[in-house]
Amino acid sequence: MRICSLAAGLLTLAAAAAMAADPSPFVGEWHWNKTASTSVPGEPLPREVVLNIANADRAHVEWTLTTIDDKGARDVQTFAGTGDGKPTTGSPDGATRAFTVTAATLDSVYRYPDGGSDSASCSLSADRKKLTCRGSESDGKGHSATYVDVYDRK
Repeated sequence: MRICSLAAGLLTLAAAAAMAADPSPFVGEWHWNKTASTSVPGEPLPREVVLNIANADRAHVEWTLTTIDDKGARDVQTFAGTGDGKPTTGSPDGATRAFTVTAATLDSVYRYPDGGSDSASCSLSADRKKLTCRGSESDGKGHSATYVDVYDRK
């Protein structure tokens, strides 16, 4: 009985070590696919969006999002925190952000000081070359809209 328990424990440790050694399938450089995406009505479409995910697991999420708007202005946003769903504060816009990473999804929830919110659930295509994020945003005053952002792996 003890040998079975020990073997099961060693298999669990080996599986955990293997998972820790393999990078998350979300890690990589992703380029926004303008034609496959849908935006919130009335929002101007950016010229370019690049999402660089350096880490994406329950212990650590780290990414940089670089957007070039319709007028050519560049905006860079970053995040470093956990992927366990616990909210973090300290973003420049005062938002509380929470990320939850599972084997199949990367979910985000933003809550803004004015009552607005934005939540999205991102998943990979079977070949792991396309990241699709389905989201909804609310202004906190009863108006909401949905969107889909599609990214191609580079």
